[in-house]
Amino acid sequence: MSFLQRINRRAFLQVLATSAATAGLSPAQLLAAGNSGHWQNWSGNQQASPKQLQYPVSPGAIIELLKNSSGPVRPFGGSHSFSPLVPCDNILLSVEALNGIQHHDASTHTVRYGAGTRLGSASAMAYTRGESFINEPDINLQSLAGAIATSTHGSGISLPSLSAQVQALTLVTPGGDLLSLDDRDGDLFLAACCHLGALGIITDITFRHAPAYRLQEHSQVMDLDDALQFMDRHRNRYRNIECFVFPLGGKAIVKTMEETDNPEDTPPPQDSNEVLEMACELSMRAGWLTASIQKLLSVFVQEEVRRGPANQVYANRRTVRFNEMEYTVPVDQGLACLQEVCDTIVRNDINVFFPIEFRYVAADDRLLSMFHQRTGATISVHQYVKQDYRPLFRAVEPVLQHYRGRPHWGKLHTLSARQLRDLYPGFERFLAVRQQLDPGGKMLNAHLKTILGV
Repeated sequence: MSFLQRINRRAFLQVLATSAATAGLSPAQLLAAGNSGHWQNWSGNQQASPKQLQYPVSPGAIIELLKNSSGPVRPFGGSHSFSPLVPCDNILLSVEALNGIQHHDASTHTVRYGAGTRLGSASAMAYTRGESFINEPDINLQSLAGAIATSTHGSGISLPSLSAQVQALTLVTPGGDLLSLDDRDGDLFLAACCHLGALGIITDITFRHAPAYRLQEHSQVMDLDDALQFMDRHRNRYRNIECFVFPLGGKAIVKTMEETDNPEDTPPPQDSNEVLEMACELSMRAGWLTASIQKLLSVFVQEEVRRGPANQVYANRRTVRFNEMEYTVPVDQGLACLQEVCDTIVRNDINVFFPIEFRYVAADDRLLSMFHQRTGATISVHQYVKQDYRPLFRAVEPVLQHYRGRPHWGKLHTLSARQLRDLYPGFERFLAVRQQLDPGGKMLNAHLKTILGV
């Protein structure tokens, strides 16, 4: 009996469906490379029905596709961006087939991955080889190419974003040339490390790693004022530190992480997504209860310690969908900005149950990184997917902009090239690289033309 005859068809389709869910694709769409189809992002706020959905299986196939296309061509990965970076009506391209570890150098703690490898898979595979990402976000379903495209990050004032952990990468230019880039290539490399999908298609990425390490995470509920003081006093003490703020209830969950030699793993955390969704649904239907529910946070959120391999402790399972806006402000103004955002939500009586996430991230030199030449405090505002996010985002965005916040490229914002040019010191250098690699604008959709001023 052949391999295909022995496959449990139902189980196989279930695996395909699970793998495709984060990209908003059905198994049939995954297998229909080159045919028209529909795409949507994780929250559903961005959608497209392009002429073609392409899933090239090799760099050579990507080269031929770009050579033979007049554009626009837009890449998509895990589809966890909320901004309209992906949608176009011509060709959407996934590098999902380019995945797995391609090379590992234990002496330098570097690993080269296919660009379509999901972060969670990459982190797990690296750990088995004695390596860990220097830092990770708590959602790890993104493709590596997509994660560096928007300078996706974790928390920790001395820890850089994923873009800044890149040592080398391979880029297929819009004209079909294959470029192997590292720091010897100057602005070409620095632009490609946070590329917005505007420079071509990334096929592989080499990351600088750390020797595999274990983490101990501690989470606790505090009154909001106490939480802000804790963040201010201890931002340099802990490896990772962040807080989740519930402004209407005056509460916050503070989470810290430190490396540990303790070999004992704690049991996996209980899945709290069902409780969160129930709270969001109740808050949406009975907004007058939101503040009361948030004030009771310490009753139904227990103090918790998690311990295990870094890749497992970083990750959190998020199934309750939302839309998000995030800005990065100068580190020393972060808490003042956060307080003003909270005051704005309370003053305007905006019904939002999802917390504001506050983190610190180290400075780097990537041209379009939110942390270019500036250590940052990131403020992420979320609204439950079934609620209109516009009243919340309209109210808080002016506050974030007042503190010279730089928007996260994968989150919702209203800025155009005119404002962005002033906020990002490497903006013009990035535009020069883009013009060099793609003078015809093959990789641009309407959103990129707006934010890059093309």
